[in-house]
Amino acid sequence: MNKLKQAIYTSLILSTFLMIISILDGGIVLFPFVLIYSLAGNLAYGIPVSLLSDRLTRRLSKGRIMAAGFIHAFFGAITYFVIDGFAWFAVICAVIFFLVDEWLKRKNTPGPDRENKRFYLKLVSVVSVVAIVMLAVNWISSEDQGEIIKNRYLIPEGYEGTIVVFYGMPDRPSIEKDGEFSVIPVEIESLPTLMRTDIEKYGIYQTSKKEMGYNINQNQYFYVDDDGNRTSIEDYCIHHSVSGGVTGSDGTDISYDAFQVTNSDCGEDFYLDGNDRYSAQGREIVKYWSDLHDD
Repeated sequence: MNKLKQAIYTSLILSTFLMIISILDGGIVLFPFVLIYSLAGNLAYGIPVSLLSDRLTRRLSKGRIMAAGFIHAFFGAITYFVIDGFAWFAVICAVIFFLVDEWLKRKNTPGPDRENKRFYLKLVSVVSVVAIVMLAVNWISSEDQGEIIKNRYLIPEGYEGTIVVFYGMPDRPSIEKDGEFSVIPVEIESLPTLMRTDIEKYGIYQTSKKEMGYNINQNQYFYVDDDGNRTSIEDYCIHHSVSGGVTGSDGTDISYDAFQVTNSDCGEDFYLDGNDRYSAQGREIVKYWSDLHDD
């Protein structure tokens, strides 16, 4: 299939690049996850865009490379309206696809050294333009999100299950800050609708502060014992589940963010998919509080 090789190469390069960045940053390795999603995106969107670019630029004798690079970057950037802040991944994917495509074309039609130098100079120019596009996408995304904050969750030692943080709750305290982190001391309560089940206990924190943007990759999670001693929780022991909002009968908008934590089932499967029982618990928590605020 035309462009299939470019799609595969692009997905492998992007996945490897992000894997290296993740390892250097001390995060988790999601190579298969990124590879699958990037390959799906390249097959469904990248290849049609590249074919369109070829069709629109095939009659250009001058400026073809610049025009092709712009088309790839443009269609990568407009995914912002669909995938929001993840659009910069699409822009990176688009420019890699473009570079691989041009390299394969050049490989099949070699020319004199002077033409090769001119060709690579044009590629450098295109990359510079694309870098500006990426900065613009990132700036627009950050403007829409508002202030980006990092959360530090303090969870009672040994707790396993769903934790829900409710924002915009009337008559509740604001979130305290510790340097650049917002500190969220989780409390454990019993859910009336799950009484006498093994998932009746759940984690909750309520604040009057409106929900703001947050950086999941830089959040911190700690178990805290009765003496206040903290034990860091590994990334593979956390699963980010759902976020949403409800409107109370008085018109108050309340938003929430839910995640799962475990200390006995940590691993990539839990990080990606969570626990089915905890997911059911989370749905029941949200339903209970939604019904409570509708009354």
